[in-house]
Amino acid sequence: MEVKNKWQFELEQYLRKREALCGVVLLSDIRHPLKEFDRMMINWAVQSQLPIHLLLTKADKLKRGAAQNILLKIKRELESHNEVSVQLFSSLKNTGVVEAQNVISSWLEDEEG
Repeated sequence: MEVKNKWQFELEQYLRKREALCGVVLLSDIRHPLKEFDRMMINWAVQSQLPIHLLLTKADKLKRGAAQNILLKIKRELESHNEVSVQLFSSLKNTGVVEAQNVISSWLEDEEG
């Protein structure tokens, strides 16, 4: 537990000091979404007024309908946070790659503009 706490502290310090940080991409296994760490990161980003994009990874491991149901459930749960966006993602099937790129590109454009 001590290692976990130290790692969380180091991560928080790193993120707080990154002046160029314009958003956070958080990866979460769709089969076990929104664990304690995920919620902590989402809350931190919201409090820091940073956009956070949640990739529900391993979407290929579930049937399409089941994956969509989880996506909708999480979107409903997080809908009060305008800074949070959520999508399905699978590196194996290249699902969601373009959508993730578009989100990151929009953050970078906002920083430049």
